[in-house]
Parts: sequence; C-alpha cells; structure tokens
Amino acid sequence: MLKSSLSSSQSRVGQLFKWLPLHPNDITLLSVLLAAAGAYFVWQQSILGPVLFLLSFLIDGLDGAVARAKNLTSSFGAYLDGICDRLVEFFALVPLLFAPSLFLPSLLTLFFGSCMTAFSKAYADHREAVEHQKAAKLATLMPRTERVIGIWVGLVLFVAGRFDILIPLMWILAAGSILSFLWLQFAVWRAKKA
Repeated sequence: MLKSSLSSSQSRVGQLFKWLPLHPNDITLLSVLLAAAGAYFVWQQSILGPVLFLLSFLIDGLDGAVARAKNLTSSFGAYLDGICDRLVEFFALVPLLFAPSLFLPSLLTLFFGSCMTAFSKAYADHREAVEHQKAAKLATLMPRTERVIGIWVGLVLFVAGRFDILIPLMWILAAGSILSFLWLQFAVWRAKKA
C-alpha cells in the first residue's frame, strides 16, 4: 500500500515537472552542484548552506520521476544517480570536518556505512547473488532518506554552532549506518540464490 502510494506520488511529481527543459541526468548533476555550493556556505556558517543542501536533496528525488514521466529512464541514468547520491553525501559531510571537537571517526564511519550499504545492495543485484526482484526489495535499518534528513539537521546545527547536539547526532547516524550495512549483509545472505 505504502509502495503504491509512493509510486503514485512520484508519478504526479514527474508529470508536474515534465516541462523542465533539462534531461533527467542534468537534474542529477544539478543536485551535486547545489551540494558543492552548499558545502562552501555551511563551512562559512551561512544559513544559505543548509538551504542549498535542502534543494539538492529535493532535486535528487526529482530526476527519476522526471525520467519516468519523459520516458527517458536508462541504466546509465540509474548509475549516475547512485554515484551522485554518494557525492552529495560526501559534500554534506565535508564542512562538518571543521566542527570543533567533532571526531573524524564518526564522519568516516557514517560515510563508510552509507556508501557500503548502497554498494552492497547494488552489488548483490549486479553479481546476481540475489534475484533482481528480491534485491530491489532489500531493506535497511536506516534508509537513505532518514540518513539524509539526519545529516541535514546536522548541517543546520553546525551553522547554528550547536556542537553539543551535533556531535552525538553524528555518532548516532554513524552507528545507524554501520548497523544498516551489517543488517543488509544478513538480508543478502538470507535472500541469496541457492
């Protein structure tokens, strides 16, 4: 029920923005450019940084919907989207390296868990360790949407100078991303082909 509701919402969004004179891959790349600019402004502790990241995250959800609405879906577009998702997350974490007392290990752990969770799911499908239909349905404990929302809140806290809340939040997100990675390994093992 929820999946069909999301699919219906994405379809409506795609139809709404179908008029854009951009190829869906251009929209994907635009999300990376907004994230790079956002990283600079977060580092400068300007509220413009989190605003640009919010736009980047919203645009990231737009590319696939527009691709389906324009009948322009492609394997390359899906590949580019996955690569750009990791780049956006990287740019979101870079300015946090400059937070006083924020331990580098929490950011590295968060980025590792985030990248490896996405990679594991895609690689299980690519190497046919799991049937394609099952691979598409593999769930994680902390999906990308929740992780991105947490990172965005972290960026706002950074700009506001609230490092007392930012540091525990980054450790919670780091732990969640590692648990998601480990959970996905278990899920792939359970769903593996005989």
